[in-house]
Amino acid sequence: MIEGGELCPARPEERISFWDTHVHCYPPEVIADPVAWARAHGEPHWERLVTDGPQGWADPEGLLRAMDAASVEKVLLQAWYWENPSTAELQNSWHAEWMQRYPDRFAACAALHPGLHDLEGALQSAKEWGACAVGECLPQVQSPDGWKHPGWETILEWTTAQGWPFCLHLTEPAGHDYPGRVETPLMEAVALFEKHPAQKWLCAHWGGGLPFHSLNRRVKKALKNVWFDTAASPLLYDSRIWRLVCDLIGPERILFGSDFPLRVYPRKQTLPSWDLLLEEFSQSGLSVDEQRLISRDNMARLFKLG
Repeated sequence: MIEGGELCPARPEERISFWDTHVHCYPPEVIADPVAWARAHGEPHWERLVTDGPQGWADPEGLLRAMDAASVEKVLLQAWYWENPSTAELQNSWHAEWMQRYPDRFAACAALHPGLHDLEGALQSAKEWGACAVGECLPQVQSPDGWKHPGWETILEWTTAQGWPFCLHLTEPAGHDYPGRVETPLMEAVALFEKHPAQKWLCAHWGGGLPFHSLNRRVKKALKNVWFDTAASPLLYDSRIWRLVCDLIGPERILFGSDFPLRVYPRKQTLPSWDLLLEEFSQSGLSVDEQRLISRDNMARLFKLG
């Protein structure tokens, strides 16, 4: 376990528990040949993202080994924003199996596609196998009409009524290009939050930088039910972002996420690992209390996990 005296400015007896709210995991048959698998399932966007760049891989057992090596206690398995309903159904079967196998280590989101024939039935099924949220979703990839597809409203009505968070991919509007990059206009997200004020939202990747706009009065009001994860942070921002965003929106609204098994320090990592990210986090200038909120407590509270 990571002790306060080693990785954070705390007394030796103080301990920071780490839960990761943004992890991806795949079965061995996908990892063996991701290109062939993507083409067999009609998922060209996923193929572009995972076959070029700092992608790493982990099946459930490999994920557990990496968690144990880094003293990460629990992870939230994020689904993918698949282009086909059948692929979403397939990933839900993976998550259901892995949660049953490792209930103390894995929590999971449900994969959803707005074109599923019976959305409410799929959501109810996900609830029954133990999912605690929907996402990661990216409507600009999942439907030609983006948010205009009526299926999204059906999903949001259900998740709002159930108190489930909706995990949303947001892309930073100013930044480097990469294969598969998709623009997600931040004001479109703000309008969505305003339209669904009772819905809980978790915006991935620091919300595309949206917290920096919280100084704007309209945006600040729209973000009252919005949280942000830190997935892939070192690929996007320098380490000052931890302190800056904490000061802007408060530590209660930030959830530690890695995007594991992405190699977020590609020049320093040949294999995916949490070590460098945990070191950056511990040296970010956050207090021990702030670190506890971000590294575990906020995830437990938002997703109603013990």
